[in-house]
Amino acid sequence: MRGLDADMVYGYLAQLADQVQKTERELGETRAKNERLQIELQRGQAELQRVQAELDQYEQAGDRVNEQVVQMFSQAQLVVEEMVQDVSRDARERIGQARAHERRIVAEAMDTAGEQVRSYAKTAQAHMQSIVDSFATEVDQLGNKSVPGEPVVQHDPFFDNSGDWQTRRPGTP
Repeated sequence: MRGLDADMVYGYLAQLADQVQKTERELGETRAKNERLQIELQRGQAELQRVQAELDQYEQAGDRVNEQVVQMFSQAQLVVEEMVQDVSRDARERIGQARAHERRIVAEAMDTAGEQVRSYAKTAQAHMQSIVDSFATEVDQLGNKSVPGEPVVQHDPFFDNSGDWQTRRPGTP
């Protein structure tokens, strides 16, 4: 037979058959690996979807919490504003009460001081009257001790000049 060596052809075919078997085996392994990766990918996608769903739930819950926090802050702000108004109102009332109390205390002090001044003035007036009376008594006593026959010189308290002195004798007007 001319041309082809049967051993070489069979060897070559055996080599091709080995290579095809190897390629089929590698292809089978690659397909199996691909299927495992597909399964893992599906699991990963399922897990991703589950995590995404949880994330969405958390975001929704976070949005609700944020809304609630905003509402709570708004309510807290309203409460604080009311408290400030109440405290301001209370402070104004207390200041008004304190001023009224101050006016009462000042009025009472003025009344008490007036009474004390009037009492002191009465006491001073009585004391002055006592001194004047005592002085008048002494003047009268000095006037009665004059030597008989001598003129009595008396000072008229309504005149200050020495030319206004009058000489009086006992028993003459």
